[in-house]
Amino acid sequence: MKSLYLTLLFLAAISLAQAQVQCDNDSTGNIPLTDLGAGTYLGEQGGLYPGGQNTMPSSHLKAGRKMARSIVPLDSLGNEDWVNGKVLFIGMGASTAGNTWNHFMEIFDTLSNVNPYLTLNNACLGAKGIEMMIDTTYNNWYWDDEIIPKLASKNSSQAQVQVVWIKTASKVDTIMEFPLHPSAIADKYEILMGVLQAKFPNLKLVFITSSVYGGYADPIKTFYDVVSEPGSYWNGFGVKWAIERQILGDPDLKYKGGSKKAPFMGWGPYVWADGVNPSSKGLYWNCEEDFADDGGGYHLTNGGKNKESNLLRDWALTDPIAKIFFVDGPKWNPVLREGSNASQSSIANNNILQQGLEIYPSPNHGNFYLQFALPVDGYSQLSIVNNLNQTVWEKRIDNAIASNGIPIDISGMPTGLYVAVVTINGQLFTTKFLLN
Repeated sequence: MKSLYLTLLFLAAISLAQAQVQCDNDSTGNIPLTDLGAGTYLGEQGGLYPGGQNTMPSSHLKAGRKMARSIVPLDSLGNEDWVNGKVLFIGMGASTAGNTWNHFMEIFDTLSNVNPYLTLNNACLGAKGIEMMIDTTYNNWYWDDEIIPKLASKNSSQAQVQVVWIKTASKVDTIMEFPLHPSAIADKYEILMGVLQAKFPNLKLVFITSSVYGGYADPIKTFYDVVSEPGSYWNGFGVKWAIERQILGDPDLKYKGGSKKAPFMGWGPYVWADGVNPSSKGLYWNCEEDFADDGGGYHLTNGGKNKESNLLRDWALTDPIAKIFFVDGPKWNPVLREGSNASQSSIANNNILQQGLEIYPSPNHGNFYLQFALPVDGYSQLSIVNNLNQTVWEKRIDNAIASNGIPIDISGMPTGLYVAVVTINGQLFTTKFLLN
């Protein structure tokens, strides 16, 4: 009996030892891509985008912003619906992505300045990497039996997905050579973009996040090389190169026009840091604080999940493309939500029809009149909004406005497209004009 007890104790000790993360491996000396910039790692340039830059080339950014502005609420069949429709933003990847996305959805529910049409769904599937996502011949069950039903269970459909955030890796690319390993990751991301476009016909934007620090990974894991270092660091190069292929015109990643094959691609938040060595933005990954004791060295504690999901939040609120669909603004005025008197016939170009509202002259240099077809009586709220959804002028009027309107001066504002937004006794009117 005593020998049995000792045997069980020994096995328990082995099990506990196997569950321990490798906290001694707290740095590698590698530099985050965002800090590496124009510098090189084994001959390859850093930065998130070409030229060692962390910002998109202007042409790609312009295209991404245009794509984001084309997003509208959709019904379950993919038809534009400003009354009951939704803008569906889903997270994809394995359990590490899913855990962070769940925390991000909790944060989202606490935000007051987000698009009221925006809906977040978790479309992650534990233990399944990118190699499973792209194999629609032998593993299409991943989609038909798992991902699509996940959306349906949340009263959402494939046709409503317009934005995807992805964080994943490949369990089959275990030849740990540089640049072969990240190149294989980039190849799979290229295939995945076509799969996503086929599965989600109205998909417009995909944002990708690479792995967090992997130095604490448990060496007994069969896919240790992939989730440890330098595999996790190299994952960032795979994402970088996949996005660069689209920027440089890869025909298989064409995202606009009649022969569109893929969604627009860009970086989500970059979350890799060299263990306990903080990045230039202060990001670090501490073994005891951020990684679960029983998580294999790559699953995060609640604190670690919050850290990563807060990075997601900050990115979504400030990224020049993401904030267009994520942050609330005149386009997303909730007067159109269920229960209002608005109808589809009252909507054009994603705004309430501009009937009765006019800018004179237009274009103008910042001095103009906001005119009305008929005199206005009662409470009115007037504002001018730039193309970043920022209010640059506003005024409240509690009495009548003659049809010849009111003078407005925003002559100090930059040139570009602006929107006049007027609420008259609860009814919304908008009109666009050019400042030159």
